[in-house]
Amino acid sequence: MAEASLSKLDDKGIFTITKVENIERKVGKDIITEVNIETEEEFDGIKKFYTSRKMIVSKFFDNGKPTTLSQDIQKGKKYRVKIITQKFGNGKEDYDIAKS
Repeated sequence: MAEASLSKLDDKGIFTITKVENIERKVGKDIITEVNIETEEEFDGIKKFYTSRKMIVSKFFDNGKPTTLSQDIQKGKKYRVKIITQKFGNGKEDYDIAKS
């Protein structure tokens, strides 16, 4: 099945996460942590998405260990979310997910 970046869902509204997994990828000399997310809904034929957005990864994994949220999803709980933009005091913005 095809995969896409989670950024594809930035303006798609609410979706349901049914599965998450932690993936480490080597990019050049660095190793980055990504989360693979599977959704209940299908977007342009795709239900599997990946992201390395730190705020989103930290919702599901803390130093490679599953958070309570991740454990609940792995046990079969569905998590309805939407992607939001968080603005910080320093003026920078980053993407996050919020329960919907």
